Amino acid sequence: MKTKYILLFLIIFIFTACKKDAEEEIIRPVKIQEINSIQDESFNIDFPAQISPTQKTVLAFKYAGKIKNINFESGDFVKKGQVIATIDNKDYMVNLEAFSKKYEAAKAVAQNAEVQFSRAEKLYKGGALAKKDYDNALMQKNVAISTFKEASAGLENARNTLNDTKITAPYDGYIDKKIVEVGTVVPEGGPVISFISNEITDISVNASLKDVENIRNAKTIIFKDNLSEKVYPLEIKNIAQNPDSINLTYPVTFTFSNLSKDEKFLSGQTGTVTISVKNNGNQEILIPLDALFEDNGSNVYLFKNGVAVKTAVEIGELREADKISIVKGLKSGDKVIVAGVSKLVDGEKVKLLGGAQWKL
Repeated sequence: MKTKYILLFLIIFIFTACKKDAEEEIIRPVKIQEINSIQDESFNIDFPAQISPTQKTVLAFKYAGKIKNINFESGDFVKKGQVIATIDNKDYMVNLEAFSKKYEAAKAVAQNAEVQFSRAEKLYKGGALAKKDYDNALMQKNVAISTFKEASAGLENARNTLNDTKITAPYDGYIDKKIVEVGTVVPEGGPVISFISNEITDISVNASLKDVENIRNAKTIIFKDNLSEKVYPLEIKNIAQNPDSINLTYPVTFTFSNLSKDEKFLSGQTGTVTISVKNNGNQEILIPLDALFEDNGSNVYLFKNGVAVKTAVEIGELREADKISIVKGLKSGDKVIVAGVSKLVDGEKVKLLGGAQWKL
């Protein structure tokens, strides 16, 4: 009987020990990042960017009309002065012909009046012509000259109007987009062609007000092309004074600072603009996006004495594509759990994964 109790005790003891071992085995391993207080270092800010042409113009006709010809297709190269499109100009040709006839008639009358006045002037000075007849010849000359000037202005206007039935390239460039097709009746000033310059050396990003300040103070600015993965130095070309009305960000334009003639880009080509900013004693705290989770606000888990402790934080802006700045809630020395966050609960026991620890 005593032997049975001893065996039962041993079984219970072994079962309890195994259960404890099993419980110890499920302590979740985690990676952490320790926040330190190193100052005067640099941090990077990444912006998704798109290459844009140096110039972009929407071309339109000055007058309403029916599109007669569009001589190029999207993507075609056009030299400055080449005719891109025309509208039906029959009425304008008739108008020019009418003004040409008026001009020729007025010119003939003016020339004749000049001859008649010259003759009258000689006779008047020689005493062979009355003052009244002299004055009449002078008046006829002045009226004829005035009519001729009006006819000249009318002819010039008719020529310009006829010329305005054509759209010509304002500079060497490419047809970015045909907005209308042949046969379309367009209103006065209605967009017809989107035209971009031959030089494609600008890069555009959208930045918050805080990042505009960082861009102004950047130590270095580079562009990494998504296609070739090559890196190019940039310089600031323009920062908009007013924000975009939709997303309230500021358009910023960069240009390549040292681009060889052989290197070409396409409009719309994408990449990443990275600026390097000196902290100047006011370092941002950056953590991986994966460390952040939402539960009645933004939170992280801190590693404290082998336990995951839920901690509320106030977030700032995205940095370097996969990081986010922390405005409030973390301090130097805090150990932020940066992996396995989705499976944790507040107060859960955790252990370091192979002693892994990242520092910022």
